[in-house]
Amino acid sequence: MQQLRLVLIVALLGLLGACGKAPESQSPAADSAPPADSAATIAAPPTAAEPVAADAPTAEAVAASVDETVEPAAQSPLPARDIVLPKNDPPAIQQTNWQYKEGDYYSTLTAAQGGSSAAGQIEVAEVFWYGCGHCYNLEPVMADWEKRLPADVNLVRIPVMWNPTNEIHARVFYTAEALNKRAQISPAMFKAIHIDNKPMTEEPAIQKMFEEYGVSAETFNKTFRSFAVESQLRRARDLTTKYRVKGVPLLVVNGKYLTDGPQIKSHDDLLAVAEELVQRERQRP
Repeated sequence: MQQLRLVLIVALLGLLGACGKAPESQSPAADSAPPADSAATIAAPPTAAEPVAADAPTAEAVAASVDETVEPAAQSPLPARDIVLPKNDPPAIQQTNWQYKEGDYYSTLTAAQGGSSAAGQIEVAEVFWYGCGHCYNLEPVMADWEKRLPADVNLVRIPVMWNPTNEIHARVFYTAEALNKRAQISPAMFKAIHIDNKPMTEEPAIQKMFEEYGVSAETFNKTFRSFAVESQLRRARDLTTKYRVKGVPLLVVNGKYLTDGPQIKSHDDLLAVAEELVQRERQRP
């Protein structure tokens, strides 16, 4: 019995010694696991003997560089001092303080009427009547003014067409123009009416006046009732209406401005207003 107990005690002591280490077949797996202190070595940062390269950017540096390039320099506006206007820009039109006020010295038509002057010229039309005393007094003033006009201004005459007397006198004017005799006939008509007290409304008296300046009866008769003269009479009648002519003499600048203001008291006023209106037209864009 005692011998059996001894055998059991020896076997039990052998089993207790086997629980202290892994079996030999498991030792390789146990060897592959790193020791506890080696894991701490891998996670630790490099020591001073193993420095980080100086040119390696940090995360903060990369973020800063991205922020600085959100708006590239090429897209930023130039300073004001660097802006240069083109040298070929047209100069601004110089503003002028005009002397003569609309309503007092002139009026403006709603729609400008076309003239008979060449392109690029400013037309001044004198609307007149041979039987008008003011037109008679103005005639030498206008003749002198015409000589002083610049090349870009053209003076034309338009006989008013209110009634049959105006029409016969307008026919005289356009017949004289057609025959290149206006320089002689117009002064003769003013003299006959205002100095000699002849109405000059009868065709025989008119024909005789033309003959005194070298125009034959045949040429006069052919021209006095010609298609060309009739066309000019229609135009004068049309412009008398469109220019709203209520009194003569009247100057019309470029078919737009009428020198019919109540403040015009003299020939000097009339021409001064006309000259300013011409200047307005020169500065118009």
